[in-house]
Amino acid sequence: MAIRCACLLGVLTLLPCVSPEASAASPEERRLVVVEAPGNVLTQTARERLQEAVAEVAAGHGIGLAPAASLPAHLRSCALPACLPSVAAASGAIFVLRVEAKFVKESFTLAVELWNSDSAKRLGVDGRDCPICDEPDLWGSAALLTKGLLDHALREPAKPAPSPAVVQATQVQVEAVPPLTTTGQAGRSSRTATYSGLALAVTGLAAIGVGAYYVSVDGESVGKESDRVRDTMKLGVPVTVGGGLALLAGAGLMAWSFWSAPAEVAIGPSGVRVTGRF
Repeated sequence: MAIRCACLLGVLTLLPCVSPEASAASPEERRLVVVEAPGNVLTQTARERLQEAVAEVAAGHGIGLAPAASLPAHLRSCALPACLPSVAAASGAIFVLRVEAKFVKESFTLAVELWNSDSAKRLGVDGRDCPICDEPDLWGSAALLTKGLLDHALREPAKPAPSPAVVQATQVQVEAVPPLTTTGQAGRSSRTATYSGLALAVTGLAAIGVGAYYVSVDGESVGKESDRVRDTMKLGVPVTVGGGLALLAGAGLMAWSFWSAPAEVAIGPSGVRVTGRF
């Protein structure tokens, strides 16, 4: 009887160790690795700080960061999604973050993509351009964009497997109306707005100068011994007003370019969806 009680007590002691919660994979086992796009223009310090910023964001989501040294040199800037299996095998990471960044003369362009190495699926993409920023702004922006992508990827609920009839109907619908997804290029729009605004502002200043000159010489004699006088007021006023409007429009465009953010437009069978941050 004593032996049976001892065995029962031992079984009860071991039960917590084999419970489903304990046997499930802990969040810390999920890993993320950062790869760079070919052509990145970054200093070594910027690379290190960017890795640290991404590591802090990943840790906040219960994800460990695989060190870049765990990847061979040819995989640190490979073409996705073709090299996803190789990156996952070398680093053990389920999430792959591709960073495309260039920092030149106190300005940067940044784009990040989050991939799932198991399903070879891109989970999200985001980016930011800043014409007047320093390097801390670069890795700070990388951390914010990575946090947004991870929030979206981890919040998305798992969808139940559809029945064969639903799959067939979906395939027919996709073939009838092919979906088109376009990610707004915030960087190009921002640069276009900046250059257009600068051109308008310079043109407006020049027009104001010409108009002011016409106004100032109105009524003066054409020559020293001539009875004719200049009648330039009718040209000077509209030129000055037009220059002022062009200057205001240019300043407005440049101000807007500093605050614009990426926008996404998705067109498909279900309709049109526009998302963005301003």
